[in-house]
Order: sequence, then C-alpha cells, then structure tokens
Amino acid sequence: MSFTVRAAGRVIDAQPGTRLSQALNAAEVFVETPCGNRGYCRKCAVKVTAGAPEPTPADVEQLSAEELALGYRLSCQLSVQSDLEVAIVPAAMADVKKAAMGRLTAPVAIDPWAPLLPFGRSVGLALDVGTTSMVGALLDLRTGEELAAESRPNPQAIHGADLMSRLSYATSSESAAQELQTLVTGAARQMLERLRSKAGVKPHEVTAATLVGNTAMHHLFLGLDVEGLALAPYTPAVTEGHMARLPGLPPIYALPNIAGFVGADAVAAGLAAGIDHDAPARLVVDIGTNGEMLLRHGGAIYACSAPAGPAFEGGEISQGMRANPGAIEAVTVAPDGSLRIATIPGAPPKGICGSGLLDAVASFQSAGHMDWTGRLTTGPAVELAPGVALTQKDVRALQLAKGAIRSGIDLLLMVAGITPDQIDEILLAGAFGNSLRRESAIALGLLPPVAPEKVRPIGNAAAAGAKLALLSRSARARAEHLASTARHIDLATHPDFEEIFMAALNFPR
Repeated sequence: MSFTVRAAGRVIDAQPGTRLSQALNAAEVFVETPCGNRGYCRKCAVKVTAGAPEPTPADVEQLSAEELALGYRLSCQLSVQSDLEVAIVPAAMADVKKAAMGRLTAPVAIDPWAPLLPFGRSVGLALDVGTTSMVGALLDLRTGEELAAESRPNPQAIHGADLMSRLSYATSSESAAQELQTLVTGAARQMLERLRSKAGVKPHEVTAATLVGNTAMHHLFLGLDVEGLALAPYTPAVTEGHMARLPGLPPIYALPNIAGFVGADAVAAGLAAGIDHDAPARLVVDIGTNGEMLLRHGGAIYACSAPAGPAFEGGEISQGMRANPGAIEAVTVAPDGSLRIATIPGAPPKGICGSGLLDAVASFQSAGHMDWTGRLTTGPAVELAPGVALTQKDVRALQLAKGAIRSGIDLLLMVAGITPDQIDEILLAGAFGNSLRRESAIALGLLPPVAPEKVRPIGNAAAAGAKLALLSRSARARAEHLASTARHIDLATHPDFEEIFMAALNFPR
C-alpha cells in the first residue's frame, strides 16, 4: 500500500511513514534541508493544500500561527500517512521567522512585476549563476509554487576555477568574452528546456526571469564590459538593476550589484535573509570560491568580498572532490584519539569534500597532529582512510581560504565598531556554508568565536532571493535599495588588511 502525493504538477507514490522531504527529493521535486532534517532551519517548509496533518512540535516552534493555519508544514518532519496535495513554495517566501530579520508574521505576498498571461500558466525562471555551479528554478507567477529546480556546473570553468582567471581570459580578446557568454547562456537555455520538460511548461508560458551572481558572473552572462573588473579598483560596468533580452531566454531582470566583487548574489542573499530590515547585529556569510559577507549593525549594512578560491569545494586539495558518493564529509576524534570518518554513501572512501576538509583539520589540531600555525607534527601527511590522506600542502590551502573569509569578517566588524561577542546571529549561505559543522568552523577560526547556537544555515540564499525578486515588486524594490545603501569595504585597499589577513591564517591556540 502506498499514498499519493501531488506536487509541482506530478503524482508521487510514497510508502507509509516516508518523510515527505525524502519523497519529494526522490521525485526531483526539490526542497532544501540544510539542517539535515532536524527541523530547525525552515528551508523545507511546504504548503499542504489538501490533507494537512496536525502540526508537529517542530512545526509549532518554527512556524507562525498564521502559517500553520494556512497549511504550512516542515516537510522534513511530516510522515506521510495519507494522500496529500502540496505546493512547493520558494524557500525564502515560506521562511518568515528564520530568513527575515524583520520577523515577518505571514508569507510574503505575491505581486509579480512580469506580465501574466490571460490563459494558462504564467511561469518565471530564477537563475543563480555561481563561479562553480548554476542553479535554476521555474515558479508559477500566480501562486509562487516551485514547479522544478535543477543545478549544474558552470561550463566556464574550463577557463579557470576562479574569477580572475576568467576575467583574464575574457579581456584577452573580444571573441574570448563572447565565448564565455555563449557557454553560460547556452547552459541556461539547456537548463530552462529541462526544467520546462520536468514541469510540463510550454515555451510561451515562461514570461520572465531573474538573474543573480557575483559581478563577474553577472557581467559575463549579460555580455557587459568586464575591463573594469579585471584590474584594481575592480569597478563594475553597472551596479543598478538591469533588464536584458538574450536569445532563447525570457526577458531577464538582473538584480543590482553593490561594488567590486560584491554582486547581485550577495544582494539576493541579503534580501532572503531580511538583512535590510531593522534588527540587531546580523552577519550573512556566503562561503564559496568568491566569499561574500554582509553585516548589519546600527541601521547600516556593510559589505565585502574575499577571494577564497576553490579549496572549500575540493579544488587545490590533493584528494579533494565534490560532495559525491565516496567523499569523506565528516571527521571526528574518537575517545582513544584516533580519527573517525563519515563518507557520503554509494562508494568507498576516495576523496574529501569541503565539510570533511574542515572537520579533518579541526580534528588534527584536537588530536595533536597539528599545531596552531598549521604545521603537521606527525609527518608530511595524515591518512584518513586507505588511499586517502591530507598533506601539509592541503592544510596550507585551507589556511589561505579560511584566512580570506575570516579577514573579511574581521574587517567588517572593525569598520562597524563591534566585537564578535556583539554579533547576534551568523547566517551561513551557499552549499559549503550549509554543509560544514559550525563547531569546526569556529574551532579553526573560519568564523569568529561565538556560541555555536548563534550560527545557522539558510540554504541557497542567493537563489531564494532571486525567487523573491521574481515574485514580488516590493522585494525587487528592496533589492535596489539594499544595493544602493550598503557600504562597500574594499579589502585590497584597506590599510589594515594585510595585518588582519596574516593573523587570520593561523588557527586559534
């Protein structure tokens, strides 16, 4: 016997007792579960339109009374015990208490700026173009339901894993810049076709799109001049919101950039996190190849970016890999001092991903395999599993990456005139930020010394912000205001940066 779950235009069979989030993700109707299905991040909230069960204790704790009355439930806590009809809403839209620092008490009202067709569905595409990967989602512009979602690698990576490599190639010739645009827009068109096929959406029903990405990805996608980004002081060609028409894609609204390499993705993450609302000190950190940080304190928003490089995503690590089967994703120290690993199921240990890398180095220090400067004390490498080891060079690569992120955070705190103990909350965005163990991040000094409970994952906040800007005129206006009023801190030209960066390279004693 099985039950029927209707979601995103399809019918899913679910065995009794199956976790709803598990059933949805297995059918590629994706919901985010960055807290590991523990019921505290709210990213998996869905609207049960028929057959809503009684709220669980986690529902009552995380959702407002109004949301519960409307049928919102945490899909990671809902055990399927009957037939259900479910609306998959954008994560940030249902994420009222967690993502919005203004503590909204109801779901965001849908007020799309895009034209709505008189007949049939009107659908929008939300695109998050990252340096390493791209994420796309189709949303019903009338209901906000998420119809399909997909991610894929950014094909521009053949010309370098980091921003500066791509910018160097783009500025080498006009044909090179055109090639980078063709690669990424072609990938977006392919993604749109697959999403339409999954959701049963006709070409004419996709009437609008939003685009977010760091300034380099934003400019390369739109075909804008990147000369100003290739050399100091790294000036974007445009910072305001930008409308564009590109072959094979609907009209695109690209969210505004702030300055330097703090781009539309940071604006979108801030929008989803509600950092533009009045609130005590909040820090949003998106840890990726290009790390971006936003700090709100005293009514002002401070922003910076830091070139962390690909180490957190397995790049520049001797046996680094993405978070695929066989990747070591967690390392802990056993009572006898030995190291214990956890591997993503599906293959024997064959490498290590970003969260495992952070855990491993934290465990090295705890077990006495490494001193506070990052020097391995037990030899040139530490074996984690048969055939998988971390070397001294790997530790140094991690130090450079974590030093870049931490120095950006420390400079924002210094400019804002506050200390780590005055931070009320640290919100981690991005794939790596949502997979790391916060205890390891604090132990290694990637994050400031705060109580672990102050650190919370918020999923792919950039993609969530792109969805909000697609569905809501007011969210689009908020994004414009956030970008125009945020104070950009340029790490490269700040007189204290070098000293702060050198200090951030070491690990806490």
